[in-house]
Amino acid sequence: MTRFRRFGGNSAWTAEDFPDQSWITNFSRLQLLELTRAAGELPADENRWLALSRAALDVPTLGPLLDSVTAELDSGRGFALLRGIDLPESGVDGHEQEAWAYRINWILALALGDVIAQNARGEVIGAVQALVDANDNGVDTRGYVSNADLRFHCDGGDVASLLCVRQAPEGGHNSLVSMHAIHDAMAHECPEHLATLYRGLPMYMRAEVGLESASLPRQPLFFDRGDHLLAWVNLRLMELPYESTGTSMPTAERAALDALEEIAEREENKLTFKLQPGDMLLTHNHVCMHKRSGFVDVPDPARARLMLRLWYNIPGGRGEAIKLPEERKGYFVDAPYVIRHR
Repeated sequence: MTRFRRFGGNSAWTAEDFPDQSWITNFSRLQLLELTRAAGELPADENRWLALSRAALDVPTLGPLLDSVTAELDSGRGFALLRGIDLPESGVDGHEQEAWAYRINWILALALGDVIAQNARGEVIGAVQALVDANDNGVDTRGYVSNADLRFHCDGGDVASLLCVRQAPEGGHNSLVSMHAIHDAMAHECPEHLATLYRGLPMYMRAEVGLESASLPRQPLFFDRGDHLLAWVNLRLMELPYESTGTSMPTAERAALDALEEIAEREENKLTFKLQPGDMLLTHNHVCMHKRSGFVDVPDPARARLMLRLWYNIPGGRGEAIKLPEERKGYFVDAPYVIRHR
């Protein structure tokens, strides 16, 4: 049987490593003033935001803080939570609050990395809100548009950010788990399953505008880079190639995914919390998996749960080791957009 080494290090954390809230980053008053000013100076035409760069920002105290966050994401534990972003109270239709949240999100994105499109339509900031029934099976519906439980997965780009604008009154908890800690546990407990995951599984691509559904060739879940480990996992997308064709997943692959999920779901391994309005969660997709519990929302759309999701790459970051430049562009589109106005 192949033996796999255990990497350890600060990326291989468990929830027991965070007994308090010391892992949460709070903004200073001056940093919030810089963020507010920069957001207010963005052009009225959101399409012009796409041409801006960090060099255009005047954020002398906020910039170094976000640099330290990037270092934690790329060479540390692989996640961060920024707390205390000022968002106005929702108006009659919620428009003022949402419009300001987009501005805040864009300034933080410019300071953190290179934004990529997250779907075939070219959307760079996605509204995470319940639009479809929770019983949708996810074959060609992406999970973030329902209020269903979302199992552990990774997103596109190096980092996925999630800005909480409004939270649901019931449910909607987030959980994080270190894929490096899972790898090390499997190396100790069940290396035969780890061998299957290094070999990889097919992955399903959902149908979107201009794209047909398809199953991609085998995708490794773990990448041994010599001095460090990288990973990428999406449990649901690795089941769908078989489910969508009415075939059974091979026994070894089914057992390996089940073992990975069982370890991820152990209470001592996963960090679970509920985002507050004004929180931004940042998760490195080659270090951590994330999930969300189902939620019960309010009927008023202007006050219903709303998160803003954004994907970006870290220039020179560790994700460059396992993806070619053309593979790091996310969904390649000719006309990306920030907000699609109805």
